[in-house]
Amino acid sequence: GLFTYVTPAPKVTTIGPNSGPAVGGTAVTITGANLLGATAVTFGGVPATSFTVVNANTIIATSPARSAGPVDILITTPGGSATGQLVFTYMMQTTATTVSSSANPSTF
Repeated sequence: GLFTYVTPAPKVTTIGPNSGPAVGGTAVTITGANLLGATAVTFGGVPATSFTVVNANTIIATSPARSAGPVDILITTPGGSATGQLVFTYMMQTTATTVSSSANPSTF
């Protein structure tokens, strides 16, 4: 008989860190199973800036810039795709503003 080898579907189990700035650039470690040969990693549909398949259980992906809010991370491999649902949250950038005055308020 004929034997057909089926590439197992990937599985995502953990993501860390699970948040980063909306400007992107966060190195995110994705762990799971059957991740070898990954051809794409997306954050809410936006391709990762870059990604490295460390081994069958680990991918390190750099988050792209996106608007603030939670997103899914999708891994695509020859065996199919796996989604971590709402696993990464883009945070709003906050800026600190310092107000100073040379006038002494006690003299008014």
